[in-house]
Amino acid sequence: MNTRTFLTSCALAALLAMPAAAQTFRDSVPSIDAVRSRLNLTPEQEAKLRPLFQQRALDLQATRSKLEQAATRTDKRNVLRAAKSDAQAFNSQVESLLNDQQKHEWRDLRDETREKIKERYEGQQNSRERDAN
Repeated sequence: MNTRTFLTSCALAALLAMPAAAQTFRDSVPSIDAVRSRLNLTPEQEAKLRPLFQQRALDLQATRSKLEQAATRTDKRNVLRAAKSDAQAFNSQVESLLNDQQKHEWRDLRDETREKIKERYEGQQNSRERDAN
């Protein structure tokens, strides 16, 4: 497993394990409004993307629930693998509706979102370590 995949998996695990998921879920996938303005979507693109983003938010909530209910590490790992597969499918669907320039900007936006999640995860880890000491 490469470092990026590991960090993405850690960030996803942290994201899905957090309480108060509503804000976290909104933060894990850029809003359609942010995507529309940053990628200069056409009205047709937005109409096709909006339901994908709505479904993605629901999928993340379902994944979090499954993760909370997972009894073993193996079960949790399987949930996270499925979540990664779902994320890749979502990304492919989004990219299929974008032109080349928009795909580049979408990838930048995804990288920024991953970085924010990573920073939040690391901040929580640091806070837990301070609390434990």
